Amino acid sequence: MKLIQKLIKKKDTLKESFFKSVIYRIITIFLGMLVLLTVTGDLIAAFSIGFATETVQFINYFFYEAIWTNYHDKRLRLKIERTKEVDIKLDFDLLKEISFEFSQTDAYVKEAHESILSFFEKLLQNENLAEIHEDIQRDKNYFELKHKDRSFMR
Repeated sequence: MKLIQKLIKKKDTLKESFFKSVIYRIITIFLGMLVLLTVTGDLIAAFSIGFATETVQFINYFFYEAIWTNYHDKRLRLKIERTKEVDIKLDFDLLKEISFEFSQTDAYVKEAHESILSFFEKLLQNENLAEIHEDIQRDKNYFELKHKDRSFMR
């Protein structure tokens, strides 16, 4: 079951990276062509050079985004695994760092999403952590915004 969830998550991550790349490249194609048209005054040259350049950059960005997302996920998993094995003393800086890492996480499964939100809520309810509530609330807001329109798999 976990293997299937991992494969689905990886597929969704690649799909999201692909669509982010497409949208970004559409914008940059038009901007690049506008600059080239301004410089050359030749619509065909501007279109040809702009389209070729942006096609190469699209492919580059897609792979960059996919590699970066994979790196981030592995880094977070390693950090969590190390935390399980080490007896740590939780201090405010560590809690803020964990909160920030969770805010950057893409939750593709409803249970993971709810667990992260629960983590934020427990930190915010703890009066002993009032000094860092502002940071925690900021990270929670970012996480919620990032997942605002996400539909979770069952």
